[in-house]
Amino acid sequence: MSGEKGFSTRKLALTALFICFAASLSALETILPPICPIAGVRVGLGNVVTLFILYIGGKWGGREALTVSVLRCFTAALITGSLMNAAYGLMGGLLACGAMLAVRRIFPKNKEKDGAPPRYLFDIGYLPFTGIAGAIAHITGQLLTAVIFYGTFSVLAYFPILMASAVIGGAFTGACTMLLLKKLPRKWVDFVRNCG
Repeated sequence: MSGEKGFSTRKLALTALFICFAASLSALETILPPICPIAGVRVGLGNVVTLFILYIGGKWGGREALTVSVLRCFTAALITGSLMNAAYGLMGGLLACGAMLAVRRIFPKNKEKDGAPPRYLFDIGYLPFTGIAGAIAHITGQLLTAVIFYGTFSVLAYFPILMASAVIGGAFTGACTMLLLKKLPRKWVDFVRNCG
């Protein structure tokens, strides 16, 4: 019984680390000079952590990804001192996580080779497309939040530009996650995957 409790504690600690890492990336993006003069255009580096959790497999999945995605919004808001960012991030994060989960299921899974199980259940080659789906959903959530806060649909004028940035940013975060999963040592990946 103590072994099970210790195992759960390790997963809790890893989840906390993922939240801190994702929040730090999100906060860093807020603090750094914008890559584009248009408000709301960001790469979405925090999504790398969410994508990582969705694709690492094992005892990590949608529930853990959603937990990290939601809590990272509040943590990043505390770091930057902007509660408004938490509201935008929360709506965007919820929709993004749901979209990435749905898109991940659409793509084919990896199959066994020579009787050996695949390293990852889901094909990481499709990560850029999953990242794009998440980024588009995230931007959609933020625009809906803006409509609610400002009480006007005029903010939707930004939609085409923000969607274009979502495609670029989503592909980039997906590619970064794919590279991360390819380069991480197998032993480390297996340790994280089996913590639960």
